Amino acid sequence: MAPATWCAHLFIAGARRRLATSRGLAEFASSARPLLLGSVLLFALALTVLLALAGSLLDQDADYAAAGALGVLLLLARLLTAHGRTHAPTVVLGAAAAAEALAVALVFAARLPGCDVLGTPVEAAVDAAGAGVVPATACAVAALALLVHATRTLTRASAHAHTDGAGGTP
Repeated sequence: MAPATWCAHLFIAGARRRLATSRGLAEFASSARPLLLGSVLLFALALTVLLALAGSLLDQDADYAAAGALGVLLLLARLLTAHGRTHAPTVVLGAAAAAEALAVALVFAARLPGCDVLGTPVEAAVDAAGAGVVPATACAVAALALLVHATRTLTRASAHAHTDGAGGTP
């Protein structure tokens, strides 16, 4: 939570500073885009370090892909929600959860007589890349979709305007 809060605050404070000093909407957007991407990258790096530290302390292998993708997905969803953009995070988080549930359902459905082929894609992916491939893929695709949406949405000046109850701290 601390790295996510810090990176979100870093982005929000930097965007508001750039909003105050920019001379136009295009200038603001072009300066806010690297700030957003840098904040997300900084969070991903901090999360990777924390996962490595936790893995070494617990003497366990960390699933960097799945946990990292989930962390970035939740950070982007929180950033968008904090700026009053709730529809896209809700849809994308629901789609990621549905994709993971569908993968499990397909494996169970493959146990029914004559339905062996249903579980083949999931089983092949798990055999090739391990059990973490399903959540890693679902969360990575969802995080990428939210990153594209956040890059378009949170780099607009209207996302950072001071209004009552909107655009609060994450």
